[in-house]
Amino acid sequence: MKATANIHLWKGQRTRKVAFALVAALLASLTACTDFIFEDRDGCEHGLWLNLKYDYNLQRADMLEHVGSVGVFVYNEQGQYVTSFIEPDLHRADAPRPGSLYLDLPEGNYRFLAVGGQRSYEDMLAGPGANFLWKEPALGDLMEDFSVELDHTHLGDDWALVRHEQEPLDTLWHAVSTQPVYVPADRYAEQTLSLMRDTKSISVSLREIDEPETMDVTDYTFTITHRNLYLDYAQMSTGKPVPSTGTRTAIYTPYATWNTTDDDEAMQTRSGEAGRTAHADFMTARLYASDDPAEDARLTIRRRDTREAVIEADLCNLLGQLRNYDETRRYTLQEFLDRGYDFRLTFFLKGGKWQYTDVSIGILGWSKRVMNVDL
Repeated sequence: MKATANIHLWKGQRTRKVAFALVAALLASLTACTDFIFEDRDGCEHGLWLNLKYDYNLQRADMLEHVGSVGVFVYNEQGQYVTSFIEPDLHRADAPRPGSLYLDLPEGNYRFLAVGGQRSYEDMLAGPGANFLWKEPALGDLMEDFSVELDHTHLGDDWALVRHEQEPLDTLWHAVSTQPVYVPADRYAEQTLSLMRDTKSISVSLREIDEPETMDVTDYTFTITHRNLYLDYAQMSTGKPVPSTGTRTAIYTPYATWNTTDDDEAMQTRSGEAGRTAHADFMTARLYASDDPAEDARLTIRRRDTREAVIEADLCNLLGQLRNYDETRRYTLQEFLDRGYDFRLTFFLKGGKWQYTDVSIGILGWSKRVMNVDL
């Protein structure tokens, strides 16, 4: 009986030891992916979750819902291209984390350059009008060599026409991580990129004070000129206006023009005719504030019959007149232009001469009247 009892006791101890060993092994397997003390990392999750946001705007709100697709180009710590990840629909219903991309990357230090659009790059290229063009880098290409080009037609040595085919430009965003991000082999890493919108919507209206019934959009030509056909790494990473030297000046024409007629009887003119306002809508690439007049973005409105310029304005300076609100005074002119994207300008003529301009911006309702002499 004694011997039997000893055997039973030994079996019970062995069972408890085996159970303890199994629990210990399980705990080790669960913690190995989060603690560098363990060497066996088979089955560990790894890679990077790249979170995107679009809060670089005057609303100071994350409006990522505006962005439809994104391409992320991955570079190593030395700035050499490694691979890319493309998400044609950031908001697809089956996305594990909407607004984020999972990048399956081995352990290492990486930098990222992202380019976003309203729709996929392939859909954009298939559509009408001028497109933003870029190509996937080749293995080993430097980050500094990446650039985006707005499709254009050469007009001599110094000028280029942006042929929109009566269509607005596709909206373009970009983001760059200037510091390397470490991706470990044993767990997920997280990184957030803040996108900046590069394309600008500019609505121009023209009104005659004395004889508003004589206004007709067909009597005028509207152009914006600016040296902004290329967006390169230096411009993306510094946030400063560094237009590529030696490039042609882009000529933008309105993708839509039309007249509106005053409906209010109180606005009827002395002739009994309703007054009219001429309208022209533009979309341009990024605007650069510059102290060099040769680099300024210019808005020009001419009479079609005489070619006389009735409006010649430094566009960036004119739009910057809106920086009189407390919440925007801390922005430099360049940052204000980069954060804003929906600008509206109404020019008032008196006897064909520019008198003043009402400048406003998007849904924020900010507006300012600027006399021509103040410019």
